[in-house]
Amino acid sequence: MKSKIFLFLTVFCLLLLPACSSGDKKSNGNESSDKQVVIKVWDYLAPDAASGKEQVELIKKYEEEHPNIKFDRTYIPFADLKTKLLQGVAGNELPDIVVIDNPDHQSFIEAGVFADITQEVEEWGQADQYFEGAMASAMMDGKYYGIPNNSNALAIYYNKDMFEEAGIRELPNTWDELKEVARKLTKDDVKGFAMSGTKSEEATFQFLPYLWQTGADLNSFGSDDAKRAMSFVQDLVKDGSLSQNMVNWDQTDVLVQFQTKKAAMMENGPWQIPRLKEESPDINFGVFLMPYDKQPASVLGGENWAITANAEHKKEAWDFIKWTQQPEILGPMHEIGGRLPSRRDLATDDQYNWAQDEHIKAFMEQLESAKPRAYGSKYPEISTTVQEAIQRAITGEDVNTVMDNAAKKIEPLLP
Repeated sequence: MKSKIFLFLTVFCLLLLPACSSGDKKSNGNESSDKQVVIKVWDYLAPDAASGKEQVELIKKYEEEHPNIKFDRTYIPFADLKTKLLQGVAGNELPDIVVIDNPDHQSFIEAGVFADITQEVEEWGQADQYFEGAMASAMMDGKYYGIPNNSNALAIYYNKDMFEEAGIRELPNTWDELKEVARKLTKDDVKGFAMSGTKSEEATFQFLPYLWQTGADLNSFGSDDAKRAMSFVQDLVKDGSLSQNMVNWDQTDVLVQFQTKKAAMMENGPWQIPRLKEESPDINFGVFLMPYDKQPASVLGGENWAITANAEHKKEAWDFIKWTQQPEILGPMHEIGGRLPSRRDLATDDQYNWAQDEHIKAFMEQLESAKPRAYGSKYPEISTTVQEAIQRAITGEDVNTVMDNAAKKIEPLLP
């Protein structure tokens, strides 16, 4: 009888063993390589922009190489993303990954939106490959909350044929020369110059170089130098060289002005080069460094990757971000997107177009005088005040009054 009971128990345990093994496998997480995971991504990379095309190709390539990963990507217009993030925090409805404009990163770290990934970054061991300013934008209090994906700066595009028709043989190097050239190029319905002044970060981005070129900064927004910067832009509007409609234009609208030959020059970034070449092959264009007042200056732009604090798939999100930063992935993708690298090793790699293309090489040179928007966690509020000042000045209000009022609002927000 005992032998029969023993035999029964032996068979019973053997039957249970596969089930027990399966349970152990699930409990230690080894099934993750087979399980389908959907990573949610929010970004403001417009579908018709080169950067948007890069994002699509990047996701497509990763999905092909990782069949267990799928992406649920949501495009949110640039001006709406910050509001959407704050609403997402309140409603606990955030994605796994966010592409964030680098000057906004710190404010959303402080708001608790992004995960501390210091351990992951230190184990990765690649942080020292990045330009210091770019990496600093993704950090707070010595901890990492993201990874810089790309850098850019602003420079001036010009229509070479229009310059030739107007008899202009020298590119402008100073504000006075830019004013004179813009006047010569302005005729009928064509403006000599175009830039963005819409009520978003794009306006602040495009105005700050002029502020810095005078030697002023946000902590001296009411100074004579700062007022001269705003007056310079206002004067371009007053003499007809720059349309007052700039207060409604984002940087894509500025590109359209240039593409339709309604503007002979435009202030814009390197991400527009692929689109110009693809959509407007008839335009013979060049790029030159921003003319300046006292000193050369442009503005450092770019986007960072970040993982949200309550991401459902933090590990998979980090694995994806690490993958995007491999030089052999990042280099070709940035060529698609018309972007400049934040990694030193890529910036000096002469196989890529930023080391070969004369247009992009101008932006790489411009990066040498590009300054970051490093003004602490309250920068979005500061930027809103700058945007309001631009709108008021361009629509004809007194520059002295506008700048003095703005300076009073900005001062308590500075770190």
